[in-house]
Amino acid sequence: MPLQYPLLFPFGEEGWSPRLKLANQRGANAQNLTVNMYYAYHIHARQHIWSPIISSSRLFQQYLVDVYTCIEESRLDYIVRHQSNLRSDYVSGLYDALSKGDRDAGSIGKRIFLPASFTGGPRFMYSHYLDALSICRVYGNPQYFITFICNVKWPKITRYMDTHHQTDTHSRADIISRVFNIKVCEFIQFLKEDKTFGDVEAYLYTIEFQKRGLPHCHTLLWVSTKDRIKNASDVDNYITAELPDPVNESNLYNTITTCMIHGPCGPLNQKAACMKEGKCNKHFPKPFLDATFFDTDGYVHYKRNPTAHHTTQFGQILDNGYIVPYNKRLCSRFRAHINVEYCGWSMLIKYLFKYISKGANRVKYTIQKQGNTDIASTSLPTAIHQRGTNHDCRPINEVQNYVDGRYIYPHEAAWRILDFHIHRRYPPVQVLTIHEENMQQIVFNGDSSIP
Repeated sequence: MPLQYPLLFPFGEEGWSPRLKLANQRGANAQNLTVNMYYAYHIHARQHIWSPIISSSRLFQQYLVDVYTCIEESRLDYIVRHQSNLRSDYVSGLYDALSKGDRDAGSIGKRIFLPASFTGGPRFMYSHYLDALSICRVYGNPQYFITFICNVKWPKITRYMDTHHQTDTHSRADIISRVFNIKVCEFIQFLKEDKTFGDVEAYLYTIEFQKRGLPHCHTLLWVSTKDRIKNASDVDNYITAELPDPVNESNLYNTITTCMIHGPCGPLNQKAACMKEGKCNKHFPKPFLDATFFDTDGYVHYKRNPTAHHTTQFGQILDNGYIVPYNKRLCSRFRAHINVEYCGWSMLIKYLFKYISKGANRVKYTIQKQGNTDIASTSLPTAIHQRGTNHDCRPINEVQNYVDGRYIYPHEAAWRILDFHIHRRYPPVQVLTIHEENMQQIVFNGDSSIP
């Protein structure tokens, strides 16, 4: 890092090395200082100690991304180095190889695995998807889908920025991540203790990061049978899509008008980012309705009164057609964007579970030789096809497929450096290694021969 960032390390201070040990530990049993520990220490502010790293504004964003990629590279390198001689296959696959006269173990099950224990990898996310389906089999369909987005105007953030004379909150992704992690923990605890939607039987959430945006939490919530929504009129007790009274509910009104307004878009702003082919891709503004109802597909359409309160945004008068559905208790408590949707129908269960476990964003890019008009477009995670006479036997490298084309944001980098959870669920799920006959997974040494 000193060579990459001479402005942050003007004296060429030594960075992390494998020789570093934890403080106050000596001897052969001293614990090594990991790359993650080292950089997590350096991005924390300390009283009366000025740090050029966290004070470098937008350069700090780039520093966070580079540091996180170093940490990921260290973890992935460990995975690659410690599985080079191991092969894995089903017993039936081993029988097939023997029947063909193949005694060389190195040619069977040859691939570089990215295990499910690697946080954020495809197997990690898929395992959580299966865990979510297991919860669904016990408790039925989830009732609520909640999206909770960080608010940079929270007092905890603004007080810190004012105290340290900093104005660009996006340049302090570390502070945003630390505060949002606290808020997410409070949010889950509030759902359970306040019983906003009833007794919580199960929940799961995933932390995601918007491009050039803020971290947000997607939550699926299961409540007890007695507290579940029975008909359309019950929806209004928990979810509303109307502006609150600006006089009697002034604090809530300020939160909704600053955090829960979509747009303006549609006829009021044809140049909005959500506009595709002259229409809002989120289908705003929504039609006015006298009462909440379910359509034939099970989707809920929320009550929106056309003669209720209005607000002004960017010189445009906005009505209830632009309000994102929310819960009054949650928005009053956390003063942030908290979109609440009822999802008690069955047809979208797998979509919701895949949505919250889809993993990191990928970059679609092209590879072109200079002067060549033929462009080969690649959309990852599909691996790049490499030409060769023996490409069919080329081992599959899951680690490289995970790394290639991945999109990393400063807020995600800060979150992962600080070692915060990106996925949690309750109750826990225990995986049972059940298999069909001759379909159990076995691991063997790639340098050995099959007896």
